[in-house]
Amino acid sequence: PLQMRMNNFFYSVVKNKCPNCLRGNFFICDNAYNLRKFELMNNKCPICRMDFRQEPGFYFGAAIMSYVLQAGLMLLTYLFLQVIIEINFWYFVAAFTLELILLLPLTFRISRLLWINMLGTKPK
Repeated sequence: PLQMRMNNFFYSVVKNKCPNCLRGNFFICDNAYNLRKFELMNNKCPICRMDFRQEPGFYFGAAIMSYVLQAGLMLLTYLFLQVIIEINFWYFVAAFTLELILLLPLTFRISRLLWINMLGTKPK
C-alpha cells in the first residue's frame, strides 16, 4: 500500500493530475511553458470534483516549498559550477539567475502539486 501511495503521489505531481482520482487535470493547461496559462488551476477536479482551492491561504505553504526547491537548485548549481568546474563567481550568478527564470513555471507547478498531494483533503 505504501508503494502504491508513493506511485500515485509521483504520478499526480509529474503528470498534472488530481491527487484523489489521478485522472482529472490539476492545472488547466498541461504545458508549463504556456506563459499565458501556466498558473491557471481548475477550481475542482473535472472527474471526481475534489476542490483544489481547499481554503484561503492554503497555497502559502506551496510558496515555501517552491523556495526550498529553488534553494536546492541553487546549491546543486553552486556545487557544480563553483566547486567542480570552478568558474568565475559572476558567471555563476548569471547562470543561476537564468536557471531560476527558466525553471520558474516548473517550480511553481511542482510546489503546488506537491503541497496538495501532501495536505489536500478529499472531495466535498
